[in-house]
Amino acid sequence: MKHGWTLAALALAVMNGCTQESAQSLETAMAALRDAADGYHEAASAKDRDAVVAFYADDAVMIPPNAERVEGIDEVRNYRFGFIENLSIETQFETIRTDVSTGGDLGWTLAIVEVTFAGPDGEPAGDRIRDFHVWKRQADGSWKVIVDVWNSET
Repeated sequence: MKHGWTLAALALAVMNGCTQESAQSLETAMAALRDAADGYHEAASAKDRDAVVAFYADDAVMIPPNAERVEGIDEVRNYRFGFIENLSIETQFETIRTDVSTGGDLGWTLAIVEVTFAGPDGEPAGDRIRDFHVWKRQADGSWKVIVDVWNSET
């Protein structure tokens, strides 16, 4: 009977260690995902098209509002990012939610983007955009966008 309790205690300790290790691994994955999202936002706000495109996976899908679906890195590369091309548009991103799958290989981010620009009358105008990304962790540990969906709150 003594050995039974010892084995049970050992199994519980091993399971607890795995749980703690898993939690730390997920925390690390979550931090890396937040960093990737911050990098995307910085590149977008800086109007650095190449840096923005570099955050997309080869098989990424973009679903722009009221437009055709964009599939694959070549179409992403050729997509007209209006917020990048129009120099009068300014963006300010705020990530409001982030989550990572239990396996740590998929994650998602939801950001709110405050967009400002000169309106038709020359007065400042703006929009508030919801920007949702599904990310996949790559073999090298980096995160890439595999699904990008956005729309206006107004």
